[in-house]
Amino acid sequence: MPSAVSHNRVTGLADVVPFRGIRYNRRKVSDLSLVISPPYDIISPAEQQSYHAKHSHNAIHLDYGLELPGDDNQNNRYTRAAEAFSEWQTGKILTPDPAPAFYLCREEFRLGDGTTATRDGFIALIRLADFSEGVVLPHEETASGPKEDRLRLMQATGANLSAIFCLYADPGQTVIKSLAKTSAEDPDIRIKDEAGTVHSLWVVDDPVATSSISEMLSNKTLLIADGHHRYETALAYRDARRAEDGPGPEKPYDYLMVYLSDMENTGQSILPIHRFVSGIKTETMDKLEASLSEKFQVIEITGSAAERQKKMVNALAGARDGHNVFGMYLPGQDSCHLLTGRETRPMIDAGETGRSASFRSLDIAVLDRLILGDILGIRQDGPNQSAKVRFVERTEKALGELDTPGLDVVFMVNATSMEEIRAVAGNGEKMPQKSTYFYPKPVTGLVFRSFDY
Repeated sequence: MPSAVSHNRVTGLADVVPFRGIRYNRRKVSDLSLVISPPYDIISPAEQQSYHAKHSHNAIHLDYGLELPGDDNQNNRYTRAAEAFSEWQTGKILTPDPAPAFYLCREEFRLGDGTTATRDGFIALIRLADFSEGVVLPHEETASGPKEDRLRLMQATGANLSAIFCLYADPGQTVIKSLAKTSAEDPDIRIKDEAGTVHSLWVVDDPVATSSISEMLSNKTLLIADGHHRYETALAYRDARRAEDGPGPEKPYDYLMVYLSDMENTGQSILPIHRFVSGIKTETMDKLEASLSEKFQVIEITGSAAERQKKMVNALAGARDGHNVFGMYLPGQDSCHLLTGRETRPMIDAGETGRSASFRSLDIAVLDRLILGDILGIRQDGPNQSAKVRFVERTEKALGELDTPGLDVVFMVNATSMEEIRAVAGNGEKMPQKSTYFYPKPVTGLVFRSFDY
């Protein structure tokens, strides 16, 4: 059994352990900024091409390979990833660390308003737990497509190529402070990515220190911030391998690589994810404002284009807590509107969903259920079930894409708060897909994890 999982554990508690990470050999790759990449699920097709061209050993070749003409079951982006992962280790491009370690991380980044922030966390392994155990909690729904993609990659490579993002409660930041105490002053890695975020990493492999950290976290509940698809994929992979291998001791596939950070960290930044809608029938759009006015106060925002957009964003930021509030942009009219719920939260009737008041109060739940589903008819058997909803994170990015051809309507939202996430997840519920965007997401390429170590 690999040393990463050769320790005692108590069922029903969080099991956080060090591991022998695989990292780029600085003698072979001197500039690590050339080989890191964002997580696969936020990379556009153009960015995917760009990162592939950036460096022959960029992490994207492993985690998000290109589909090529002539690909089949024997030769495809998953088999190419497996071949590259093996070849890079054979060629010492990637080398395993000598001892199990936690990897202390620090991200220094700039927010949309120009302010700067710092977030601390660390990369570790956690024992996979079914959601029913209450050890690891999800907060968002998932889709089948991404899980199939990630499962094929895991099956081919036998590795965790990117870390999911989990949160834990630690008001005194005792875990991070303990890790920092045992770390050298200068980080092992310090690089800047294309977004301007500075990433620092320290290797913490003192066994007394790592054992103490594992103990500190043993009574914690872990909340998935980002990476729901990869977590559910890892569960599916684990269950399939267990069925093949039969009963026995724990195996490497019982664990998953994660980036852990505490909820109270002042650098926790959650950004909004706005909805860009296209493919709505003309008759629906013609009566949209009238339909909305039954449940919302609809106020048109006046001024120049730039002034309207600024007023809409400011109005959202100053929205009353007791009401669900949205910004709406209608490209056909080049008009901005503020939508304020006529009823106080929760607007969604409890009898319709059976969900908690915390869930029914969410802006995203109201938007998805009442506006997109009921009013626009974007649901199964609805008049606009084939309409497309595109998710655009970050307000400044959304404002820059309002003139995208083919749009029918854009809905702007406030970011979901940490308190809302805790309340919904604590009730055992899941928010709609793309409810949260934790920023920045952990980059891919600082540390890999193979099931061989």
